[in-house]
Amino acid sequence: MKFIKPNLLPNMLTIGNMAIGIAVILLTRQNSSAVYIRVACGFIFVAVILDMLDGYVARCLNVASEMGKQLDSFSDLVTFGIAPVAIFISLYNPVPWYITIILLIYPISGGYRLARYNLQEDSSYFTGLPITVSGLIQATVLMVNSFLHTEPVIIYMIFISISLILSVLMVGRFKVNRILKF
Repeated sequence: MKFIKPNLLPNMLTIGNMAIGIAVILLTRQNSSAVYIRVACGFIFVAVILDMLDGYVARCLNVASEMGKQLDSFSDLVTFGIAPVAIFISLYNPVPWYITIILLIYPISGGYRLARYNLQEDSSYFTGLPITVSGLIQATVLMVNSFLHTEPVIIYMIFISISLILSVLMVGRFKVNRILKF
């Protein structure tokens, strides 16, 4: 008699990733102090670990599924696509409308990249930069800025430039080997 289904653990890791993304978005709505920004970025770092573990555990338990793949993509979009932009916006609210439009490009590119991956038949590589890596870079930039207290115009230029570069890299057609091939 099985009390725990084998796919429960990888799905819980994926849901943990999504919960972190949602928590980051909600946290940034509460407060934009340096401490809150550091905590929010730290949560994204934890989500990177959960994102690496969920697929690994699913493959180890031989329970990888289409449901898990789709759930993982939704989680990644929230945590690594939307949450870093929410952190940035919480720091510099109100953000001018034209900056908001530019910032939309980043999560849209991440969503496109995730959808393309889900349709890809060979999952031994990624096409374009994985959104997890992009979100990690964004969180790192925001974390470093929380310690440096950079002038708003400088962090605007840095964050927007990095967002645009990462957007192009995510939708790029180059192949990236999977780091974890367990």
